[in-house]
Amino acid sequence: MKYIAILSVLVLIAALVGVGYMYMTANITVDTVSVVAMEAANQPVHFAELRQQLRLGAVLGTPFVQAQELADAENYQFLTYTVRLKNGTAVTADMVELQVTPMAGDILQIGSYHDVKLPAGQTVDATATILTDKNMHAIREVTITYYIWGVPFTMKTTVR
Repeated sequence: MKYIAILSVLVLIAALVGVGYMYMTANITVDTVSVVAMEAANQPVHFAELRQQLRLGAVLGTPFVQAQELADAENYQFLTYTVRLKNGTAVTADMVELQVTPMAGDILQIGSYHDVKLPAGQTVDATATILTDKNMHAIREVTITYYIWGVPFTMKTTVR
């Protein structure tokens, strides 16, 4: 009986060390980053919906400025940031989210309608789109947040 108790304790310690190792090495890496600019005038329906949502204060996303009346679509552009993330661990990363750090001239970050999951050992593209002044450059800092076993992790990268 004594040997079974010792063996059980050793198995428990080995399991805890294994779980601890998986947790401590559970990191996500940024593989590539890119940005695509599109004039808001080329997406008049989408721009009109955003304008109406801003007017009503019911935007799905993150407004960077107080509720305001937008000018014509010709004065704005959409910037879509794509970050390719690689999960080199044996644990799935849940709720991967990108948050663009705003600059003067940025209006809002458009929200996502679905959660992004990063399965173990795989690569996934996560995107974030902002509405900004048409004369703004596309260089932004992007904060990446993800959850492993319910614990939040963040990292930052600059998209040029």
